[in-house]
Amino acid sequence: MAKVTGSHLIVKSLQAEGVDTVFGIAGDHFLHLLNVMVDHPFRMIDTRHEAGAVHMADAYSRLLRKAGVALSTTPGHANAVAGLANAVHSEAPVVNIAGSAETPNLGRGAMQEFDQVGIAAAVTKGAWQVPSAERIPEYIAHAFRIATTGRRGPVHLTIPHDLQSAEVDESAFDRFAPREYSEPRSVLGDPKQVEHALDLLNGAQRPLIIAGPGAGASCEPAEIKRFIEITRIPFLSEDSARSLLPDNHEYSMGFGYLPLNKAARKAFAEADVVLLLGRRLDYMAGFGGTPPFAKGVKHIMVSASAADIGRSRTVEVGILGDSGPVVTQLADAAMKKKWAERTNWVTSLRQTRDAFQEELAELAVEKDPMHPMFVSQALSKFIDDDTVMVFDGGDYCHFFRASLKANKPYSWLYVSSFGMIGVGVPYALGAQAAFPKRRVVLVTGDGSFGFNGMEIDTAVRHNLPVVMVLGNNGIWGIDWQIQKGLYGRPVWTDLLPTRYDIVAKGLGAHSENVEKASELAPALKRAFDAKRVALVNVTIDKVISPVAEAAISRKLGTHG
Repeated sequence: MAKVTGSHLIVKSLQAEGVDTVFGIAGDHFLHLLNVMVDHPFRMIDTRHEAGAVHMADAYSRLLRKAGVALSTTPGHANAVAGLANAVHSEAPVVNIAGSAETPNLGRGAMQEFDQVGIAAAVTKGAWQVPSAERIPEYIAHAFRIATTGRRGPVHLTIPHDLQSAEVDESAFDRFAPREYSEPRSVLGDPKQVEHALDLLNGAQRPLIIAGPGAGASCEPAEIKRFIEITRIPFLSEDSARSLLPDNHEYSMGFGYLPLNKAARKAFAEADVVLLLGRRLDYMAGFGGTPPFAKGVKHIMVSASAADIGRSRTVEVGILGDSGPVVTQLADAAMKKKWAERTNWVTSLRQTRDAFQEELAELAVEKDPMHPMFVSQALSKFIDDDTVMVFDGGDYCHFFRASLKANKPYSWLYVSSFGMIGVGVPYALGAQAAFPKRRVVLVTGDGSFGFNGMEIDTAVRHNLPVVMVLGNNGIWGIDWQIQKGLYGRPVWTDLLPTRYDIVAKGLGAHSENVEKASELAPALKRAFDAKRVALVNVTIDKVISPVAEAAISRKLGTHG
């Protein structure tokens, strides 16, 4: 049997899992792997920070619904941990692989040594150190299986440098090579629970469906549409599930994030039966309490994780299974029942949704400095349903998320429930790597841009032509607004009116600086026409978003 190195086993194992793109930064402890990998048909995107690399893999994995891979050295792994913590919340199946010092020296002050597995274990679904070169295929297969099944999420592998260069029999791969019928398949729900759920929905006067990241991971848009059109139940979407049913569909009520959609607030507050598809009852849903839900509401939860069902409160029906196949089960069984058209309920939600959109549109007045809604309205003329939109920041971007439509699935990315801002630039680059032929647009605040703005260099080097629309008001927006609302003064939340367009130009991007509303549309046109990474630095007014207003009301106890 032929001899190969551990690095060759890593490459072979990654290829067997369908990996063709990796993100990361070179470093001492996995140079052997890089030297082997570069001779194989991988797209290798080297970044400027390891957290950025993980964020890129995060976006890439969720948009393509497959594992994303990030590589790092030992101190680089410490940087990557921030990205892993965020990926837990975004439910991204990221496989994070780090090298380390040689196995015989670990535990006695080896070069750059620290507890890589221990620190990763706290922010992943699983973290392991490979014990021998022969077992590399076993651990990689296990890592991919854990990341991509159940509630999706990141995993970590440490593979010491000496295992990468060690020689082993090539047959070590065969025992763990993926085979068509050996990999776990989607998990169906219990038929009795499915029937019970349909009985509740069918008997409801004001039913509602809310789809979250678990639905985005496994649901097929056509099956969601089929189920909705059979049952005629209003639908809200969030996170990776955004636009599984397009916003222009008659039963879509749009974005499910409460502060940014009055129809969502109304739906939560008045629904008598709520079907949660891959959506947890976390703090963003009031832990299932009243508010935001009506008193006595019945919850039906579909989750791939038994630990999430009934965690915040008892649910009426808990279905353990992947949202995708469960939706198909629900649709098939729903065809055997008669479903009424709840005209008053659906109409009232549509009217509330449309009235809120009109309120937002009234803010788009041409004045200097610009209101974010004016920027959103101007941007809307340069994008279409095929555009991948990425939103980042605490305040400015919320106007865009509230007003722009999402009519194509796997086309929206934004800050996760972890609230980690700064993800926008790497998310956008990961999206462009996933969809090289589609337009990717990033809307980011000036504070958020500062975290990973250097990744523009990555975009230039790897020809990732993202268009970035940066709102510059010289503050950490949401915290500045909350401080003013609660305490009457800002602390540590003022920034400078930095010319980020000059920074972008220095990194090789097309750049524009816009201070007057009349200059915005021509600048946007030039940015889109540039056909390369572009940044438009837009001076905006210090206006408060609905999200900041809701946060102040919640803290003051004045919210409805």
